Amino acid sequence: MSGASMQIAPEIESLRQSVSRLARLLDEEVVKRRSSIDAALPQHRSSALNLAHYLGLRCRDVRKLQLELAARGLSSLGRCEGHVRNTLDWLEAWLSGTAPNSECVRRDYPDAAEAERLLHANARALFGPRPPDRHVYIMVTAPEVIEATDKWADSLIGAGANVLRINAAHGSPREWQRIIETFRGRAQVLGVPVRVVIDLPGPKLRVNIRQEEPGVLHVRRRKDALGRTTHPATMRLVASSAGEDQLPIPLEWLAELKRGDTLRLTEPSGRKHRLKVRRSRALGLVATCSSSVYAASGSKLIWERDGVVRAEGAVGVIPDQPRRVTLVVGCHFLVSETGRPTDLRQTALALEEPALIAAVKPGERVILDDGRIVAVAEANGPDGLRCRVTSLVKPSLRLRSGKGIAFPDSDLVRDALGPADEAALDFALEFADAVGISFVNTSADVTRVGERIRTAGKSGFGMILKVETRGALRHLPSILFEALKYDHVGLMIARGDLAIDVGFERLAEMQEELLWFGEACHLPVVWATQVLETVAHTGLPTRAEVTDAAMSMRAECVMLNRGPYIATANRLLADIIRKMEAHQYKKRALYRRLSLAGGSTGSGPTSSNSSRSPKNS
Repeated sequence: MSGASMQIAPEIESLRQSVSRLARLLDEEVVKRRSSIDAALPQHRSSALNLAHYLGLRCRDVRKLQLELAARGLSSLGRCEGHVRNTLDWLEAWLSGTAPNSECVRRDYPDAAEAERLLHANARALFGPRPPDRHVYIMVTAPEVIEATDKWADSLIGAGANVLRINAAHGSPREWQRIIETFRGRAQVLGVPVRVVIDLPGPKLRVNIRQEEPGVLHVRRRKDALGRTTHPATMRLVASSAGEDQLPIPLEWLAELKRGDTLRLTEPSGRKHRLKVRRSRALGLVATCSSSVYAASGSKLIWERDGVVRAEGAVGVIPDQPRRVTLVVGCHFLVSETGRPTDLRQTALALEEPALIAAVKPGERVILDDGRIVAVAEANGPDGLRCRVTSLVKPSLRLRSGKGIAFPDSDLVRDALGPADEAALDFALEFADAVGISFVNTSADVTRVGERIRTAGKSGFGMILKVETRGALRHLPSILFEALKYDHVGLMIARGDLAIDVGFERLAEMQEELLWFGEACHLPVVWATQVLETVAHTGLPTRAEVTDAAMSMRAECVMLNRGPYIATANRLLADIIRKMEAHQYKKRALYRRLSLAGGSTGSGPTSSNSSRSPKNS
């Protein structure tokens, strides 16, 4: 043996011992978590075992060992999420000189192939058959029922949508059912398998403004970046208004109005509109207008048919509505159960959660309107929580009633399922394929819904755990072990609320870690919130959005929100995913032949050399 060989041997042995010690520490982690592993479903037992190994690995700093392994051309452990212990066994075998025909590599841990098989099997169980041209699924949020037409469904399915998400925080069961029937009906005609997920509203906290002002009906049209109408302002014609987008008209008109009639409306400002009467399968009698409409109680109405005036009247009573409050940096507001200020000059917000209000301590942040308003709690007393605005997205901002409020620094505990969640879950069990559990905080939230599904006897029904709070991150190991007690489970990185709770500066770090943990327990992950948002609303992407979409393909499913150009966004996302899959799988770079490197048979630098990436089907 040469001198150089003699000199390097002790270093190799030292590395082997380090790997061996690490393996023993992970085995100790398994002993500590044995009850959680044994509680998993038999088909998830190896995933629970690997999760314990990964937790043992990630509670230690192994960066020095990683660098030493990589310097010798060995696995640096940087891509071992799905097969941790098997990777360590192989490393020890190579370092001891017994690989590749080593019997010391145990077969009862998942290896790389088994880890990939389990992950893709779980993804198919939750989202359906794999798309024929990619392995990443696309989930799209349903629009309002008036927009959920056959044309909408055809364009969406044709663009590559695989899963429809319905947000049960909006709309009614009747409207959700109509949307599902349209989407599934067209998918069946087109011969495309699709799934439907109902997102539970969850215990999202919202503040209300008790002070009221005269009601005004404001119905907006939707337009593109050039100001062209993409969807008209649409309002339901009723005898008595009791909700949004409802125009009260004389009772005697309702029985006589026909499709094609015109209602001429004069706004309080004097501006005039011509509303076209139509019928909607879901809403009944509606009126549409190519411009946005304002109407107040008593606004003048004229009913015409074929250019002949049939009657004149007025808009009925539009209920008073909560007023908007204007906030600026440095101003104060009060959060209380009643929302009634002790001083008429004071801004007060109602939050019907007295126990939560009492739990907030001075110095803790208060976030309003999805992060557009940031305040700090200054005092908590009998009259409520006194807060001071510290930053806004604009110099001043008007806050509407019903906007969300979050206390990211406070330790709050709430029940996961309220009446609205129960109703949405009942609907989902009857009409959908899976349910999204919003604001998961502890393993009890998983159990609560999981047992309801099990009791209902819905074989194949899935659940997606939405990770969007600090509580979920704090209790992530127990949440994941609990999830492995049920079948057809996935995770969603709900980046919007998560960013508010942990801070935007930590969002990138958290979304990476959640991707890794999903791979460690072989559960599919949904990458959600504002993916190609500008495309969905204007038809044109931004550079940052394209990069975000390219990174999203490391998840098993990517979620798009709604918008007038949602089919365009869907088509662009599918194209980006197809191209990126030839370059990357999870954290692994895939080296297909590059035209930029020369010697390509492609047509130039943009040639995709459409080599399929090596993924299980």
